[in-house]
Amino acid sequence: MKKFILSCLAVGALLSCQQNTIPEENEITQEETPSGTLFVNLFVPGSPGTKTPGGSTDEYKVNTLQIFVFKSVDKTNLALNVKETDKWVADGSTSVTLNTYVGKKNVWALVNAPRLAFENEDELITHYSRLEENSPTHLVMVGSSTTEVTEYNAAASLGSATQLGITVQRLGARISIRNVNVDFTNTSLEGCYLDIKEVYVLNAINTVTLNGTPRSVDELSNSNAYWYNMETWNDETPAAAKELLGERGNLNLTIGPTTGTQDLNRYFYVYPNVSPAANDKTVSSPNVRLTRLILHGYIRGAAGRGSGDNIAHAEESYYCFDIPKSSEVNCIESNHTYDIETITITMAGGISDQPDKRPKYGKVTANVTVGQWGGHTILTYEL
Repeated sequence: MKKFILSCLAVGALLSCQQNTIPEENEITQEETPSGTLFVNLFVPGSPGTKTPGGSTDEYKVNTLQIFVFKSVDKTNLALNVKETDKWVADGSTSVTLNTYVGKKNVWALVNAPRLAFENEDELITHYSRLEENSPTHLVMVGSSTTEVTEYNAAASLGSATQLGITVQRLGARISIRNVNVDFTNTSLEGCYLDIKEVYVLNAINTVTLNGTPRSVDELSNSNAYWYNMETWNDETPAAAKELLGERGNLNLTIGPTTGTQDLNRYFYVYPNVSPAANDKTVSSPNVRLTRLILHGYIRGAAGRGSGDNIAHAEESYYCFDIPKSSEVNCIESNHTYDIETITITMAGGISDQPDKRPKYGKVTANVTVGQWGGHTILTYEL
């Protein structure tokens, strides 16, 4: 009798251990039958093998993919939509097969994001992605869709799997500058050169939720913790973020004398910024500011404007551009491009990268194309 009791206790302990085991990846986590198979295929707009004007095929690159399957229970309280399974692949695949249960599912695809864990759908959509999780060849992309998973028929193999396509979009936006044109003809700078030393981005937001919700104006008004390079370049910005925001002192490009054009072909990647236009009087907080592109160089070579090629005696010039143009569009949006085809310079710049130090006369123009990684709208800037 004692042997029988001990045997029962041993079996009970074994069952208890099995019930408390942490589920492995792609192991379904609810007691529900029957089961089904879900085949998810990704679509990255514009890929494969295509280029957005001024862009790179790297902007479409899928390095890692994580699929989350949530039970679709409630449209308003997403915490009730518990996770059934997830799967992570890091081989560049754009499709994946998962085992799950039958019924209505909300399915999320995270591309190039860190490997994450969520218990329900609300945890996913409120999770903040950080700018430094991106790189020029590793842009974070997210997409979701809803489907009805049907019972899997083993005899039919993959043909019986529920098919689902998900379109993903980048959480970030791209700012680019193609070339700089100088024309000092009939000005006091005639005969001068412009030496371009660096191009970089200021006032970059550092986080956005996985469902693309940016930091609100209220959040930005009450804290400076959501910014990288706030108002000036900050060497303490994480290295991975600095790689996205520009080059300090690494350019040695000369235009002139008097006229000339130089190709830059530089690309920068930022997160959404909902700050209203600088002239919006309804927002007075100094922590609300537009993202800004800075072109920094030196003018040299003319009498009173520097001596010969001695850069130490040249006149420093900063050219500042709010992105996008504050009088026409008031924020940077996810999955949008802000592409400057040409900046034309006919004057000396400001003495720093601060807006109140800009030149008070003359004109600098830039034709800027704004749109999703696809369509475009033209903006023109004047300083």
